[in-house]
Amino acid sequence: MSSYIDVGTLTVYCPDAIDLESFYNKSIHPADRMRTHNAYENVIVRDVFDLARRECNSHRVAVSGASLGAYHAANIAFRHPDTVSHLISLSGSFDISSFFDSYHDDNIYFNSPYEYLPNTPDPWKYNHMGIILGTGEWDNTRHESYGLSEILNSKGVKHWLDDGKWRGHDWNYWRDMLPFYLSKL
Repeated sequence: MSSYIDVGTLTVYCPDAIDLESFYNKSIHPADRMRTHNAYENVIVRDVFDLARRECNSHRVAVSGASLGAYHAANIAFRHPDTVSHLISLSGSFDISSFFDSYHDDNIYFNSPYEYLPNTPDPWKYNHMGIILGTGEWDNTRHESYGLSEILNSKGVKHWLDDGKWRGHDWNYWRDMLPFYLSKL
């Protein structure tokens, strides 16, 4: 991505994740895991996005992530479509049900794209976004990208599902995928 950064066409903000304190934190109740996640998402949407929009003089931001980071990017994009221009998912892990020990409430529902997207009454609100779902034949979350693509197709949401040959679920693949997707924007 350095070529884009060097010429000033791309600015990258990379906030730390708090998955160890939220989704992976089995020492707290599942409802508290999701409350921690929601607090984190609020910081991203309010503070990080606001900073990025001011510094880049832009109305919307692009989001991207790999694996569970792709979930975070997608969930923020779909929950806050008015703030996001592009979503680039690299080997997305979108099924969050395993993090909550069979516990389920409205917070989990409204943070699970597999659950809330099929029921969204106004999918047109996503069609301004450039959505790329990248996966590969060796990606252990390939089925999750396909599942999200099926949901988006059923709602008429434009996107690109890129299922590449000789790709797996690891950084060496994502390092090649992200610059390639950026070249298509």
